[in-house]
Order: sequence, then C-alpha cells, then structure tokens
Amino acid sequence: MQDIFADIINSIATLLDPVASMPNSAWFIVLVSVSLALVSIIATKLLTDVEEMKENMERIKEWQAKANEARKSQDPRLLQEVMDSQSQIMSLQGKMMSARCKPMLIYYIPFLLIFAVLAAVYGNTAVAILPFNAQDALPFLDGWMGYNVPGAGFGMTYFWWYLLSSLGLGNLIRKAAGLQIM
Repeated sequence: MQDIFADIINSIATLLDPVASMPNSAWFIVLVSVSLALVSIIATKLLTDVEEMKENMERIKEWQAKANEARKSQDPRLLQEVMDSQSQIMSLQGKMMSARCKPMLIYYIPFLLIFAVLAAVYGNTAVAILPFNAQDALPFLDGWMGYNVPGAGFGMTYFWWYLLSSLGLGNLIRKAAGLQIM
C-alpha cells in the first residue's frame, strides 16, 4: 500500500518538473499557498456560521473584561456573577472550538497530500531567494530554514517559503473574506 502511495506522489511530482526550479518554484509555492487559503476560506464559509462565531467571540470578550474587572475590584457580587456565568462561557468556547474544527475535515487530507508532493518535488533545495543574507543576523536559520546562496542571498526551502507566503497572503485573503474573527 505504501509503495502505491509513493508511486502516485512521485508521478505527480514528475508532472511538476516545470516548476521544480527557481524562479518558477517560488511562484508555484505562493500559488499553492493562496489556493490552500482559498480552500480553507470556502470550507469555513460553507461549514461555519461566521456571524454566530463573531457574536460568541464578542460575548466571550465581554465576559473576560467583566472577569478582569471583578478580579481587580474584588467586588463579591461581581465575582459571583462571573463565577455563575463561567460554565456557560466555557460551553460557548467549546462550541466555537468544534465549529472551527469542522472545516479541517474538508482540507486537512488534501493539505497533507499536497505537502507530500511538494516534499517529493523540492526536498531540501532552495525554492526562493531572499535578497539579503538572513543567516548573518540570525545564524541558526542556516541549514534550518534554508541556506546561503553565494552572491544571491538566503535560499529558503519549500516549507519555510510556503509558511512565509501563507502567513502574509493567507491573512490578507481571510481579512478580505471577512473571516478575521479571532
């Protein structure tokens, strides 16, 4: 079974030869990052009541502010009110956690498959070069997130380039889609 899986991954990796080297690799990883963010957003919009999540988050923030005020003031009536509503807030937080996990059922397996293919295509090679030598300021990056490319800059491996582009672009896309509820 594992050989079949490896054969499928390697077959897909072979199809990606045109984007296996720079500069195509950098753009392809960014495209994968944006695509996965869009799949995540679509799954979230389809499987989660975003408005309810926002309302619940607001209720939790109000309760947290009240709890902080009760701790600071040590007002017995306010402390009791906070304690009485704590189980309701904990239940609400559990419900929100469950709602956040539902979309993962849609995109988690494809996400793992895509990363298996990316690992087969890129391995530990540089897919993008930052125009500065990051390892000069932060020497622990060398060999961990990438390596120095003489005369060019710091070459990042596929995982770290994906992570960098995903954090930057994914958050912009989620904000544009109105999913910044946390």
